[in-house]
Amino acid sequence: MDPWFCFCRLVFFSCLLFSATQCSAATCRSSERSALLQFKDSFAADPSCSGDPPMVASWAAEGGGDDCCSWVGVECSNQTGNIIGLNLAGGCLYGSIDSNSSLFGLVHLQTLVLAGNNFNFSEIPESIGRLSDLTRLDLSASVFSGQIPSAISRLSRLSYLDLSGNVDDSLNPLLELKNPDWRNLVLNLTSLETLRLSRVNISSAVPDFLANLSSLENLFLGQCGLTGNFPQKIFHLPNLQHLVLPYNPGLSGTLPEFNLNSSLVRIWLEQSAFHGEIPSSVGNLKSLTWLNLADSNFSGIVPSTIGNLTKLQLLDLHLNNFTGRIPSSLEQLTELDRVLLSYNNFRDATLSWVGKQNKLTYLGLSGIGLSGTLLPSVGNLTKIVSLLLGENRLTGELPSWIGNFTQLTEFHLYGNKLSGSIPQSFSQLINLQNLYLQYNHLNGTVQLSMFLKFPNLTELHLTANDLTVLDDHISSPNATLPKFNLLGLGSCNLTQIPAFLEHQNQIEVLELGENNIQGQIPKWMWNMSRESLKVFNLSHNALTGVEESQDALPWVNLYVLDLSNNRLRESFPFLPAICKLSSLVALDLSSNLMSGVLPPCIGNFSSLDIMNFRQNSLHGTIPDTFINGSKLRFIDFSQNQLQGRVPRSLANCKSLEIIDLSDNQLTDGFPFWIGNLPMLRLLILRSNHFHGKIEEPDTNTEFPMMRIVDLSHNNFSGNLPLKYLTNSKGMEIFNNTASTYRNTFVSFSFNYVWALEFFYSTTITIKGFERNYSRIQEVFTSIDLSSNRFEGEIPDLVGNLEGLQSLNVSHNTLTGRIPPSMGNMARLESLDLSHNQLSGPIPQQLSRLNFLAIFDISYNNLSGPIPQGNQFNNVDNSSYAGNMGLCGAPLSKKCGDSEPPSSGSDEDEDEESDFHISWKTVLIGYGCGVLVGMVVGNYILTRKQEWFNKTFKFGKPKQWED
Repeated sequence: MDPWFCFCRLVFFSCLLFSATQCSAATCRSSERSALLQFKDSFAADPSCSGDPPMVASWAAEGGGDDCCSWVGVECSNQTGNIIGLNLAGGCLYGSIDSNSSLFGLVHLQTLVLAGNNFNFSEIPESIGRLSDLTRLDLSASVFSGQIPSAISRLSRLSYLDLSGNVDDSLNPLLELKNPDWRNLVLNLTSLETLRLSRVNISSAVPDFLANLSSLENLFLGQCGLTGNFPQKIFHLPNLQHLVLPYNPGLSGTLPEFNLNSSLVRIWLEQSAFHGEIPSSVGNLKSLTWLNLADSNFSGIVPSTIGNLTKLQLLDLHLNNFTGRIPSSLEQLTELDRVLLSYNNFRDATLSWVGKQNKLTYLGLSGIGLSGTLLPSVGNLTKIVSLLLGENRLTGELPSWIGNFTQLTEFHLYGNKLSGSIPQSFSQLINLQNLYLQYNHLNGTVQLSMFLKFPNLTELHLTANDLTVLDDHISSPNATLPKFNLLGLGSCNLTQIPAFLEHQNQIEVLELGENNIQGQIPKWMWNMSRESLKVFNLSHNALTGVEESQDALPWVNLYVLDLSNNRLRESFPFLPAICKLSSLVALDLSSNLMSGVLPPCIGNFSSLDIMNFRQNSLHGTIPDTFINGSKLRFIDFSQNQLQGRVPRSLANCKSLEIIDLSDNQLTDGFPFWIGNLPMLRLLILRSNHFHGKIEEPDTNTEFPMMRIVDLSHNNFSGNLPLKYLTNSKGMEIFNNTASTYRNTFVSFSFNYVWALEFFYSTTITIKGFERNYSRIQEVFTSIDLSSNRFEGEIPDLVGNLEGLQSLNVSHNTLTGRIPPSMGNMARLESLDLSHNQLSGPIPQQLSRLNFLAIFDISYNNLSGPIPQGNQFNNVDNSSYAGNMGLCGAPLSKKCGDSEPPSSGSDEDEDEESDFHISWKTVLIGYGCGVLVGMVVGNYILTRKQEWFNKTFKFGKPKQWED
């Protein structure tokens, strides 16, 4: 045989053998197989995986094979057999990884993904730094906690780093980035393309050097506690596609001028402190699909160039300060899927641009001033799932074409001026989950049986229309009426509690206030939604009691209980039964006929903000049981028959803003220690048996925020206690001219974000005629010390109360002169010094009181001429009665030549003889409609309920994913 031929055959077969060897996958190394099995044995099954075994359970099990390269989640190098990838995402692993874990012996790993497991609050070990070949590290959503280890900074080959979403059950961040800080962690990671640290507690500014990561494509830093000014250079990173920075309220900045070649696909800055205008160059972002600037401080107009973003699918600008018109160029964005523009200051807002958006599934335009009728073009949105048009000025009737929205799940039209009946076509909206029609002018009859057609309906709100809702005998548990989470039937002309509620077991909010429900609360209600009920409002009805008493109310998670303004009588068992309601935030049992004593537990509620027992027949003492750390802000025990002393334990309630104990039989000295409550704004003790001198304060720090004080109709004596208030910030002049009103705001979250708001108002009675002022501006201040036994002179320091608007010291035994310093009380509108023993002239300095409208100095010993001109021209005789020495108009007695009338050029005016100021509060119950009345004087309580919008006042807590 030819030697050359033999040589060629040898070479051929050698090459063939080498090729075959290279084409077959290498098996895993035994040492790494052993390391994997040790790693497997260190974990148990995650209890949250509903019994599913861990992903690693199949390793080396029967049928799993001996070659670890074939095991689930394992990737090996074809050339060497080394393990280069381990992906156990969502693998139901439960346990911890310590620094000696066999995992860190897999030194050839390039990819390590352990996301979505439960490592039970363990720390990320420093040994992670031994895996120096890693290019991808994903430890997200795996319940790691503690400091991010510095060893990660040594993984210089990383292109993908995800440590996001490690949170506890309350979504609080578990990981923190403090030491190392930003710079030390990322400085060496120059190859990073993706950095995801959302929900890591960073709590610092974003460093400029992030702009040096030229390969960066994805930056996710949501809910990190970021602060300071965001570096604009980061917007211009050449490869950046996703910039995700939501829920960092301390992070400020402005949008830059955008380049034509920008790669940005997503900008998400929601709930930040970013401000300024959207630049017109935003139109250069031709790749942008997501623009979310919601709940920030942006302003100015929305530029028409936004119409150039033809790939845009989401536009969210809600809760900002945008002005001008909504640009008509939005109709060019035919790829839009979600548009949220709610709660801005747009002008002449219309729906004309909506007609061409046939891909829209979500449209939020609440609170932007939309007017007119629902245009037929809106009917083209046949794919719409959520249509939110609440709190606008829409008029007309609900159109029948709404029935075309067969995919609609959310429909909000609350707070408009819509009229007419609910059209029959509503029955076609079979996918509805929530329907909010409250606060309109809808009329007609609604039968609850119509909602049998909506199997998915969980939230229904019809409150405050002209509707009559009929409970047409839906009482069978076999009826397919939906299971409600929220049901609002307030002001719906109900005469009984709907019987179908007996079979509702998941209601969280039940609003039945302002109906004409009579009789007793049925005993079956004690079993209704025992675990789920959070807000229960039966106020403003004609209920008299309960069919069956309970030792404790069953709703263990109840936040709000409002049974005010009924006829609940002395046998009503709610006083002791409330003691087990440990979650209460607001409790209102006011304006009933309840007797009995207050249970000791009323001071033990750790979460209670609002407590109102006003206008009942309660007797006994106020329990001295208020605990340290109490959150109480509002207490009203007025108009009862309570006796004894003011409980000293109220000093533990450092958040108290309002205390009203008026119209009782309390017997005590002045509770001077109340002056140390730092937030107290209103103190009402009128019409009790308080007595004794009010000594001068030891310091100038008492009552730092006080704005309204009423101690009238008691037996206080000694000098006027004005020194307590002369240093109060609450009595200072406020130059804010905006129409802001005094309120108490309470909010809380469960499956909804719920809020209550209390506005204080007043009734002024002048000569028997009452005038109601529905709201009192935040700047209003008042002191009423009338009908006591105060004596001595009015101190000159009264002139220091420059911001005071109403002062009543009538019906005392004050002597001396009216101090000229009263002319410094520049904001004074009402002054009553009547029924005292004051003498001397009316000071000419009072002419400087330009706002004075009510003036009464009757029944004193004053003398001399009455100032003329300006406001004094409108004061009638009765304001000066009982002062024999006064002369001049409007009195018939003329002054002699030696007493010329004062020039009217600098004088002021006044009005009133016998007047009375009566305080009250009006609750705007956003959400629950809990009514809390705050009374000062003879209280007349009015009530109005409103609801917050779905987005931030009355909505489900925001959930988000990267």
